[in-house]
Amino acid sequence: MGSRILVVDVGTTTLKAAVMDSESLRPLGSSSLPVEMEYPAPGYAELDVERLWDTVAAAAREAISRAGAGSVEGLVYVTQMAGVVPVSREGRPLMKLMTWLDERAAGLPQELFSGFPRVAGYNLFRLFRYLKITGGVPSKTGKDPLSKMVWVKRERPDVFSETWMFLDVKSYLLYRSTGNAVTSPDEANLTWLADTRNIDRIRWSRPLLEEHGLSEGMLPEIRPSTGVAGELTRKAARHLGLEEGVPVVVGSGDVAAVAVGSGAVRPGEPHIYVGTSNWIAAHVERRLLDIWHYMGSLASAIPGRYLFIAEQEIAAGALEWLIEITGDRDGSVYERIAEMVSSIPPGSEGLIFLPWMYGERSPIDDETVRGVFFNLTMTHGKPHLYRAVMEGVAYNIGWAYEYFAKHVPHRGPLRIVGGGALYDEWCQIIADVLGAELERTGDPKEAGLRGGAMMAGVALGLYGSFEDAAGLVPVERRFEPRADAREVYERSLKAFKKLYQRLSPVFRLLNREGPGTQTK
Repeated sequence: MGSRILVVDVGTTTLKAAVMDSESLRPLGSSSLPVEMEYPAPGYAELDVERLWDTVAAAAREAISRAGAGSVEGLVYVTQMAGVVPVSREGRPLMKLMTWLDERAAGLPQELFSGFPRVAGYNLFRLFRYLKITGGVPSKTGKDPLSKMVWVKRERPDVFSETWMFLDVKSYLLYRSTGNAVTSPDEANLTWLADTRNIDRIRWSRPLLEEHGLSEGMLPEIRPSTGVAGELTRKAARHLGLEEGVPVVVGSGDVAAVAVGSGAVRPGEPHIYVGTSNWIAAHVERRLLDIWHYMGSLASAIPGRYLFIAEQEIAAGALEWLIEITGDRDGSVYERIAEMVSSIPPGSEGLIFLPWMYGERSPIDDETVRGVFFNLTMTHGKPHLYRAVMEGVAYNIGWAYEYFAKHVPHRGPLRIVGGGALYDEWCQIIADVLGAELERTGDPKEAGLRGGAMMAGVALGLYGSFEDAAGLVPVERRFEPRADAREVYERSLKAFKKLYQRLSPVFRLLNREGPGTQTK
């Protein structure tokens, strides 16, 4: 048995804590608690960070207890990204944290989307400036941190005047743990306020900050994911059930953690994540960008590398929605869904699901799109709906992968992780749609925890490199594309893309007022 690392993974709906064994990258003891998201108004999606801190402590204590005797040698946080909470100089939250799902800041900053000439909805000159400095640009959806900060400045001047610092979910937890305001390169990158041209020296961009009435002092210090944010304070140690002085590793957002936890850590090795949301990503050695399909590069958890990523808003979240509205929630629901989906042939007998229930980012940056069951007949039943949801998510992944693969060509198998990967049939559907072999890792749902342990292990000198740690990640099963299903899915994918082209004007007509029409 190796060293013990406490990893706390804060997702959109669930918080997991696990004491991970560095030699097996498996949990010795774990705990899971719900994340209490709040939706007080259309377009709003908030977290009470003080309540979250208490949830972290409850989960950590339970995981430590279940792990049995032994000292924890390090603590690391892996969290949902793109959150913003303004805090006072005393560290007091001045409002609830706006999560990555929050769209109240849609269309901000206004100057980025106005003026002449415009390209893809952006002011050409401002677009070029952002791309040059940050490698990306805020979406029109308002989900990016810069948009949220601008919203606070414009709509809540009382809060802005008291703001000492804007923190994300992870930097808030690091601050509560160590007293130091620190963030990781990936989180800094996603604000679109950091100069990422030199991957080894990412820093806040003073010109961009000044353009929006912000200062460098209002944002946390950027340290590598494998750096140490500080030591656990006495007060935090008592709260979490740990010893004072335990090193707290900077860690990363969930995307970067899952990327390393997938085991696909070498340059150009892609992985697919299917959780509440989904993405396709690969570590790369230079900053890549596809503005037309909203794919870009974030600083990764691996020092010296970027993570090229196409993120999509809803995957298993749509499946969970269907479970709720059908009243299927019980202890055996996932087994029954697997049986129902397997009973329906590829293509769901003509039924197509559009999974854009919370807008979309890639390959379309469109906050007005919504979910649709299309071509529904009286012969379709509940099993068709479940399979259509899985296929719709797969079509969306396949659509994005067409463009992703042009930037990161790859001939070998793709890793797949996330809770959705637990469904054999969903993995098979994705393999069929992509026409590519998939490798499912062991414990695919725990890729984030595993990635956090890998980051902490590298930081604490337990592994010589991420490649060494990746050798501990097992492949549990492989899925080969099936020729007969591939033919059906090629036709359905064409229909899927045509539906967007034909329906996008209707979505704009119905939802042009933005988040006010958003379905939670």
